[in-house]
This record gives sequence, C-alpha cells and structure tokens, in this order.
Amino acid sequence: MSKTPLFIKIARPTYGKWLNWYHRVKTAGYGQLPESGPYLILANHTHSYDPFFISSSLKVHVRWVAGAYLFKNQLIKLLLGRWVGGIAKQQGRSDLQTIRDISSAFKQNEIVGLFPEGTRTWDGEPLGFDVATAKLVRIFNVPVVLMHIEGGYAQRPRWAKYSRKGEITLRVVRVVYPDELRRMKVGELHDLLTNTLGFSHRRWQAEHRIPYVSDHLSEGLEKVLYLCPSCGGKSTITTEGDRIVCTNCSLKGKLNPYDELEPVSADFPALDSIHAWHEWEQSELVGIARETAGGTPLFPADEGVLLQKGEGKRLVTWSKRFTLTLESDRMVATGKFAEAGTLVFAFKDIQSMIVNAKSTVEFYHGDTLWRIRVIGTRSILKYVELYGSLKAMGNYEEDQKEVPAT
Repeated sequence: MSKTPLFIKIARPTYGKWLNWYHRVKTAGYGQLPESGPYLILANHTHSYDPFFISSSLKVHVRWVAGAYLFKNQLIKLLLGRWVGGIAKQQGRSDLQTIRDISSAFKQNEIVGLFPEGTRTWDGEPLGFDVATAKLVRIFNVPVVLMHIEGGYAQRPRWAKYSRKGEITLRVVRVVYPDELRRMKVGELHDLLTNTLGFSHRRWQAEHRIPYVSDHLSEGLEKVLYLCPSCGGKSTITTEGDRIVCTNCSLKGKLNPYDELEPVSADFPALDSIHAWHEWEQSELVGIARETAGGTPLFPADEGVLLQKGEGKRLVTWSKRFTLTLESDRMVATGKFAEAGTLVFAFKDIQSMIVNAKSTVEFYHGDTLWRIRVIGTRSILKYVELYGSLKAMGNYEEDQKEVPAT
C-alpha cells in the first residue's frame, strides 16, 4: 500500500510537474535508485526549492527533514507536518526526537531526505559537515542515495534578488548499501560522504561552461560581501545589474553569467569568484575582531526589521524597528523593547547560530530562542561567521550531535 499522502498525490503531477518544467529540471543516474524503501537521500543544498525538485522528480514519497523554525508558522506546520509528513529538526542543536522520527520512518519502509550541510551554500562551494552524520548513517543501516544538485546555485544563488535562466540537473552519483556501510569505519564513511557530496559550483562551471543569464546578476551580493578588498570598507558594497561597487573607494567590478568576477576599475583585486572574495573577508573578520577594543562596533549598525523571542512553542515579536551591531564578542540590539532598551547577546552564551530565510539569524542565547532580521541590503552573515570562527578556534564550546535540516 502506498504511503504517499493525498496532498502529494495531487501536487506531484500538477504543481510538481510545472515546477520542474519551469525551472528546467532534468535527471541523471536515476536507474541506480533502489526499487523501494527504506532508503536515505543525501544531497548538496543549493536552492530553496531543492526538496521540491527532488520530490517532484520521483514516483515515491520522500519525508524531508526540515528546520523547526518552519513549523512555528501554523499554516506551514499543517502543510509540512500533516499533509507532507516532514520531520522537524532544530538546526544547530542536538535533537534525539528527530533521530527517533527518522528511525520510525525507516521501520515503515519509508524514504527520508536531508541535506548534510544543514543549510544552503552562500558562494557555491561546499560547506562540509561533521562526523556525526556518518555515525547516524551507520545507525540507520539503510541504503544511502548520494545526489548532486547541479546548477541550482547558479539559477538562484542564496543571496540573489532574482532568478537566472538556466537548467538544473538532479544527478544520482552513487548508492551505498548497508553491507558496504558496515565494512567502513566511521572516518572512512565520513570521507566518502564529504568527497561525494562536496559539490563545487566553480569546478563544475569550469568544466561545463553553462551561462546563467539575468539582467540582475550581481544584485543581492551585499548579503555576502561585507568587506571591500580594496579599501577595507565595512558594509560599503552595493550592486546593480551585473555591477559591484564600493561606496567608499573607486572599486568597480562585475559578475558574468558563469559567476566569475571581472574587473571594471584598475584597482579591482585579483579575486576571480565570489568564493575567493568571501574566503578573504572571512579571514579578515577574525583579525578585525582581535584588533578592535571590546564594546566597540566592528561595522556600522544594521537596521533591524524583526526581533522575536521564543516563548513555549510560539515566537513573540518584540520589535520591528531597532538597530543591531556586531562587536568582537557579542551582538547588541538597541530599540524600544518591553524591558531595557538594549539586549546584549554574548557569543559565549550562544549555543548555536544559523541564518534562515530573509536575512534572519536564529540562535539560542542560553536556553532562549531568538530570531533577528535586518534589512535585505545588509549582511546578517557576518554575525554568524564571526561566531562560527571564534567557536572553531576553541573560544566557545557547543554540543551539536545534530541531524542536518533544510
């Protein structure tokens, strides 16, 4: 008997078929798929529609592991939970209930999908994931389908305001069966997953040279490019069309249909990709934090448009008008709040921090969930990347035996 929910039976041949046609989605390697469940689908994460693309391309139903923040909206909770059968996961935190839900699905011969990187790529390069994913794969003891989503980043980068014209390929790279999983050590399995799923848009584009066309190629890059590589300006990058400009110096460049950076001004640095620029600024960010005295903002204040606090299963809105500043060891929100006019979020007290949709950061400060959104022309990413860099250097401890989520 089919376990496919009625909603999916209706949506797949209608909306799902249209979605994949509209986005020019094609498939490759699907002949390797197991004939039936249970099995686990793992893929790189590039596009907000990734799970919809994959589900619409299959004849079987996939229960996707999705960020718990999505389930806080009652309408979306009804859609994902009851109608689609999604499995909630609080990103950045250990969640034994998620593991139980996945195991229960496998016992019922169902198919589960998740993105080990836990979030979408910002620059087209793989984000990596920890060894906990390999351990969980061995515990589940079901076939593992490893997929590449090729062209998803190019068609709609996470930072972009608009989509581009171009195709997407869903490619089954290989299937790893339980007998092979049992022969592998955890480290070997982690290396296999990392090397297979670590999809690089730059390397793929260098080989295939497929243009992705738009009149707005660079618009939205301010969300990623928070430092100017020419003058060191902070939050000074602006974009229009395919152009990238610093408002603090004469730097001018452009982004071509292959996601390569090209100089327009003579002082444009030797950076050939968004990844190269992003990698440079990440290393600079830690240095800036070290050189800046405590209590001093590292960047100009960002305009905040949504501040929410978790209370039970609800998110309560505190403010839609405030400022957010980044300091060397904390974030500070200032505005007219119910309590004091200033909220201080020390990094040492933050358990996890992730970026969700619409320039929103979600984190646990102590045991309290907070969500903060800034205007779309400024970067929320710098807050997360400074926290992540300091944690990686051993500044802060974080217990994260986690199941990744979309």
